[in-house]
Amino acid sequence: MAERQPNIFMLTVDSLRADVYQELMEDVTKTIRGVEFTTAFATASNTGSSMPTLAAGVFCDRVANGEPNLKLGETSGKDELTTMAESLSDAGYDCSLWSDNVIFGSERNYDRGFDDGRAGTPNWKKRAQKIIQRTGSDRLFNVCRWAYFNVLGRIEEKVISDNNYYISANTYHKAVLDSLEQASGGQMHWIHYMDVHHPFEPPTEYLETRSLHTDRTSSELAELSSQAIIQNRGKGMTDEDIDDIEQAYLAACEHLRDQLVSFIETLIDRDHYVPGHDVIVLTADHGEGFDRDRHGMLGHTPTPAFWDDLVHVPLVVGHPEWEEGTIDCQVSQIDLVPTILRAVDVSVPPSVDGQATALPTELCREHVYFTATGPYRTYHGIRSNTGWKLFSDRISDSESIELTGSDDDQAKQDHERILLTTAGKSTETIRFECQLDDKTRPTDGDEREKWRILRQQLCDTKGEVATRRFDAMLSDETVAQLEQLGYVDNIR
Repeated sequence: MAERQPNIFMLTVDSLRADVYQELMEDVTKTIRGVEFTTAFATASNTGSSMPTLAAGVFCDRVANGEPNLKLGETSGKDELTTMAESLSDAGYDCSLWSDNVIFGSERNYDRGFDDGRAGTPNWKKRAQKIIQRTGSDRLFNVCRWAYFNVLGRIEEKVISDNNYYISANTYHKAVLDSLEQASGGQMHWIHYMDVHHPFEPPTEYLETRSLHTDRTSSELAELSSQAIIQNRGKGMTDEDIDDIEQAYLAACEHLRDQLVSFIETLIDRDHYVPGHDVIVLTADHGEGFDRDRHGMLGHTPTPAFWDDLVHVPLVVGHPEWEEGTIDCQVSQIDLVPTILRAVDVSVPPSVDGQATALPTELCREHVYFTATGPYRTYHGIRSNTGWKLFSDRISDSESIELTGSDDDQAKQDHERILLTTAGKSTETIRFECQLDDKTRPTDGDEREKWRILRQQLCDTKGEVATRRFDAMLSDETVAQLEQLGYVDNIR
């Protein structure tokens, strides 16, 4: 191996659940030859609230005074936060960011420290749907959406080679490999994949391996998943429809698995990723939920909801000083940025909330914390290493797509809860729940004690389960960004 500065590859997947990764995508772990953390948690249940952790190693309430638009300052001098890319760039790294998720782009200043890549630029297909979403009428919206997926989609399949709603993993892989040929070492590439984010549209050959209740094409399932997730709880859809949507999600995960394995194998073959010398991190910004009865939601909105399905994420780290293996203790993504910087001997900025660790076992935490910003306030949660959790969530009672209407109207259709749950390997059980402003507490002795301990720990570390209501609401700019990602329900 030639002497060179280590390369860093940050591979984050939007909406990838840990249990799905462990069931379908373990070949990626074997290819990385790193440490797999089987009980890793994102700090939030949606991209906007997770991004500050992945980019700068801070909880989202450290950004923009914790108000809902979550926009970094134009420079570190503006917000007193230093991103990982800024630290690496100052140390001589060439940093590139690749994603068409608009949250990752310059509009929220998450391009700080990056010199190259494609950050936050939606492809033509996503821009087209944004126009459709601005119809202002539920009925017209549904007609346009049907045409979008069933007419336009079938035409483009015949004339366009890459007709995904989002830019595909393979497209980014080619761009990164081309960039790597231009220099030897000292490169940081962050790819944020949208391949398993709704609308789910896996290639036909992957969908054909799945059993569906109703025969549907990939385009038809993409339309169905779009309709189900942006409408509250998949209103009007049968359980069989939701099962078929989940099968499309799983098929998309299998396709991404094969793309990742091929990419990492190519990195190894070309000496761009040398295990034991370079750094690679594979994780997700949040998970995805399909149990609408238990969660009171579908997908990962309304925000927030700290169910394990939404915050338990895969985490595999190829570290120059760590031997290949598995760690089962509870860890948090809040420690990722400082640990990556330490791995390549770059100074860790004092602004981070996490800790830089030398050993993988040092990432283990007795408690992990969650923070996410909704349209009205910031919500917090805590999880103990025994699986007991205390958190707040927000459920929308809206029964239709919210394209119009005032903030007050939509606020009346929401209700907020405090939940005490226990999470196991395959299920999460509600042990107690009450409305956010309700003063009742568990009557069972064990549950009452767990509530008291977790609440005190949460208050001492992050604050109450929910903050005061914001004076500021979502800006038009933030609403436009969410619309580009396919959300029009309950965002104003």
